[in-house]
Amino acid sequence: MPFYSMEEDAYWEQMPPALKHLQSESAGHFRVVYFVLGDETEPTTPTVAVLEMFPGCVITRHAHTCERFEIVIKGSLDVGERVLHPGDVMVSHAGQEYGPHTAGADGCTTLEVFGTYEGSYTPIYPGPDGPVMVDWSRPGGGERKAAIGAAAGPAA
Repeated sequence: MPFYSMEEDAYWEQMPPALKHLQSESAGHFRVVYFVLGDETEPTTPTVAVLEMFPGCVITRHAHTCERFEIVIKGSLDVGERVLHPGDVMVSHAGQEYGPHTAGADGCTTLEVFGTYEGSYTPIYPGPDGPVMVDWSRPGGGERKAAIGAAAGPAA
């Protein structure tokens, strides 16, 4: 059984091949790693993402096609109606929009559990003509996201 530590560079390299490009596309905003809990070729496999947002990073309003559980493990996160701290939890149902979320002065690290692998990388953003799904497994998601009017940078 492998063990990983956030303090080691190898930890932040745990990405399925289809999502490796997110590391460079998100540079300057956040770091993210994915731990797929089973077969990553199966879209319904549960997945965990660890997201380290740099100070002031904004995750724009979006939804996912699956259930999602997120816990703050370090720093703080302004979610609009309150500021979350380590141990605080957010839960969103499939299709339920949330955000924008803004990392605090010391940044914020969260652990997100997604009901499905596919749902973790296909967020739905509000667009001028209705909801638009962006498939982050394809490089260039930032351009597609900007084209629908959402802020730049991948969202978790």
